Amino acid sequence: MCGIAGMAGRRDEALVLRMTELLAHRGPDDAGCHAEEGITLGHCRLSIIDLDGGHQPMAYGDGRYWLVYNGEVYNYRELRRNLEARGHVFRTRSDTEVILAAYAEYGDECVTHFQGMFAFALWDGTERRLLLARDPIGVKPLYHAQVGDTLYFASEMKALLACPGIGRAMDPEGLDDYLAFLHTVPPRTIYRAIRQLPPAHIAVWKAGTLTMRRYWRLRTDPVARPEKDWLEELDAALSETVARYLLADVPLGVFLSGGLDSSSIVHYMKQEGGTPRTFTIGFGREGALYDETKEARGLAQHLGTNHHEQTVEADVATLLPAMVSHFDEPFGNPTALLSYVLCETVRRRVKVVLSGDGGDECFGGYPRYRGVQVAETYRKLPAWFRGGVIDPLVQLLPESTRGFHALRRLRAFSAGSLLDPVDMYAGWLSHYTHDQRQALYTGSLRRELAGRDPLDHLRQLADESGTNDPVTRAMYIDVNAFLPNNVLHYGDRMSMAHGLEARVPLADHRLIELMAGAPGDLKVRGRVSKYLLRRRMAGRLPGADVRRGKQGFNPPMGAWLNTRLRPLLEECLSGETLRRRGFFEAAAVHAMVRDHRAGRRDHTWRLWALIVFEQWQRQYLD
Repeated sequence: MCGIAGMAGRRDEALVLRMTELLAHRGPDDAGCHAEEGITLGHCRLSIIDLDGGHQPMAYGDGRYWLVYNGEVYNYRELRRNLEARGHVFRTRSDTEVILAAYAEYGDECVTHFQGMFAFALWDGTERRLLLARDPIGVKPLYHAQVGDTLYFASEMKALLACPGIGRAMDPEGLDDYLAFLHTVPPRTIYRAIRQLPPAHIAVWKAGTLTMRRYWRLRTDPVARPEKDWLEELDAALSETVARYLLADVPLGVFLSGGLDSSSIVHYMKQEGGTPRTFTIGFGREGALYDETKEARGLAQHLGTNHHEQTVEADVATLLPAMVSHFDEPFGNPTALLSYVLCETVRRRVKVVLSGDGGDECFGGYPRYRGVQVAETYRKLPAWFRGGVIDPLVQLLPESTRGFHALRRLRAFSAGSLLDPVDMYAGWLSHYTHDQRQALYTGSLRRELAGRDPLDHLRQLADESGTNDPVTRAMYIDVNAFLPNNVLHYGDRMSMAHGLEARVPLADHRLIELMAGAPGDLKVRGRVSKYLLRRRMAGRLPGADVRRGKQGFNPPMGAWLNTRLRPLLEECLSGETLRRRGFFEAAAVHAMVRDHRAGRRDHTWRLWALIVFEQWQRQYLD
């Protein structure tokens, strides 16, 4: 795992070295730079495979091709054998050289041959062109900005913000996306001048012009085969995928929660031999509702792992500046704080860790997937009865701020059932509704964003999915939006903050392709989520663990905002601060604070999003 940076259209070694220094946390083991007329490439390396021979930037083809690369291509050994059969000769054991040879053989289509996570920049000196690429699911990030005829790129925006001509002016549409989803939406960022390459895209720079195209799209065509055959194919796919993701020349471990995804990974790790090192995190008495350390401990004993536990003791307010500095823009999912602490602990013992991220989107684990099924039946009730009788009563229900989500979900379900099915699901993925954002924004910001709807990109994904099956359509949206922009986004930032490589076998695009072809009832059947995976793991894991529903890796933020985080909330969202910034109406913010403290409404995510936004302004704009 690494950090990459550079520029096309200009040679400036001193600037690129400065850019890579800003990314040193991503690759503390080695650094390098290559410069020639019209191109400068920089790299900082976290050495995982071929520790001695994988130095970057790496050349190929007598110096015609140069590459800086962040990630892992897990099928590189197979690709290498195929390329050797075509006459290619290798000097190293690294996957980096395989990418170069694949480009020399296949051109831009080389990306369709890779299984793994990657973001890279490849310079073709003969053609005077730069290829930027990002993996199909979006595990690894890549940002870019163009100033005149010069294109700058980097793994994180902090490196671009050090470049001349790249300003920090905020993009109001980026803010609008952030408040809707707690993150910005590619290709937009919070900065007007900087864009993010979306997942499954390549971009080619040549002669001062950047062109972009998508090279992979998930297919949702159902494949008819007996359930027994699906179970056998899933077993083989998981066994092969996990085995490939274990390739490393350094110590490796796995995040183990009390859930099905991570314990399934450990099961398949055990098949490869050895004793896996497992890690879990807890919150102590205040966060007992969210704590899965007991369940993880039992699974570790059953699976025979070398298990480590960590309890969060740090004041999360003290972690906030560090978290913001690693995102370079507002990111409102507080799970990132837990991930930061967990990765810091794990890095003391291993350099690579496997995570269960992606399992919900791959196998059908989120409660909202069951919700879209139930909504299909609920809509058969007359609209006047749902909208005129049931919903007004449901909206009177209070909400818990201590982690009991049932009432909040019931309110969202009732209100959403009055909408189009796609709009209902898009609404479930958002945090500030349109009306709430309108009430929050000051007049000038409201006018600038008039007519814009952040949910439009989710509607486009729903149309693109090409299916009317509610579960398959919802999962398609999540694979292309929620997974890369939320889950994998904080997974990369918080692991790389500590020089830890986090691998996500359940977010492997080939595994996701397999499950996308499974009928909806093999993902969610009745009240059973992840139906096919549960069937596969029955008898391999303790029965209670196979049946356990989704807990979620979330801190008790609702309670903390009323206790340990109350001073931070009052200081960041004071009337004086809000008026000075000029984005939000103080009355609307303080009404949310009062409702949250009184337990009338759960505004945890909305208030935390505003706190993080204020912290970002202090660190990056003030």
